[in-house]
Amino acid sequence: MHSQLVTQSEISPLPTWRSQVDVRVDPDKLLETLTSVDACEAWSPVGFDVDDLACGRLRTGTRVDVSGAIVGRRVRFNVEIVCADRERLVLRANGPVDLLADYTVEPAAGGSRVDVAISVDRGARGSRLTARAISMMLGAGALNHTLSRIAREAERRHAPAPAVQTGLT
Repeated sequence: MHSQLVTQSEISPLPTWRSQVDVRVDPDKLLETLTSVDACEAWSPVGFDVDDLACGRLRTGTRVDVSGAIVGRRVRFNVEIVCADRERLVLRANGPVDLLADYTVEPAAGGSRVDVAISVDRGARGSRLTARAISMMLGAGALNHTLSRIAREAERRHAPAPAVQTGLT
């Protein structure tokens, strides 16, 4: 697993980081982990607080405000779930920088694979310093670390129950 900066013309006009990881759970269970707010709190590389979310699941059209700390600074983002279906989670986070995260899930040997693309833009009211810091963090391994945490959380939540042995020989 390694993250790479994709040239701007391949996906979007914005700097975009991509990576992928195989996970030992079925695709529907992986998407459950990606869209559960409780699970997001476990795998997110940045601790955050969610304001006024009526349900514990991210669905297409959901809008929620979140706050946390990036590079030692308290920040707030308005997050919109653009798509949450059987194959993808796409979210847009607008704040001091604008982020577009696109998680695509597909079946793979032994479970599933998640491919993620994260685009970073300083946005209309954005901070060049914050955008640069986030891009540096992604390039330095934060994206891979996050994918490892997603895999670990999905496998923890959805591991098959151990076989029960009955009778003694």
